Amino acid sequence: MILLRLIPVAIVALLLGGCGSSPTVRHYTLTTGEAPVAAGAASPSVVVGPISLPEAVDRLQIVQRVAGARAEPAQGHRWAGSLKAELARRLATAIARERGLARVVAAPQNSVARPDLTVPVDVLRLDADGFSSVTLEAVWAVRRDGTDIGSGRFSRSEPVSAQTYEALVEAHGRLADALAADIAAAIR
Repeated sequence: MILLRLIPVAIVALLLGGCGSSPTVRHYTLTTGEAPVAAGAASPSVVVGPISLPEAVDRLQIVQRVAGARAEPAQGHRWAGSLKAELARRLATAIARERGLARVVAAPQNSVARPDLTVPVDVLRLDADGFSSVTLEAVWAVRRDGTDIGSGRFSRSEPVSAQTYEALVEAHGRLADALAADIAAAIR
């Protein structure tokens, strides 16, 4: 009998517990607000991607390494889109800016049916070491008609300027720009 009286109380308690406010989720992007590059009509078309990422960081949450080998996704801090897409767009924008090219897009895309060049990128490591630094290691190739005309290996760490997720994302962006500069040097 007492048990039957407690059931409605338990149901009300569960319902009220679900009415609390959810934590704020912040979304971050690697895309810059820079104006498009003005280039001549003769510039080659370039598709950046596909991008591969280690599974540990291939998620919507921003992932940080803590205590050495432990990777921890941030609960309230996420990428605005998939990290692969964010990285591909940032690389495409930076390569276009570096080389003065008008038709550089991120894969997957629909605007270039047969690109003159493709740039696949395999990210081997993308580690945010807490709020101290971000490390990017990648191998890439510039291909014309399926044949490598340039390739390289990139490895660099970038310090994080403050103990904030905004600063952490900015460090990711600076690394993407440095990788794009290496790739752009191979595009003729």
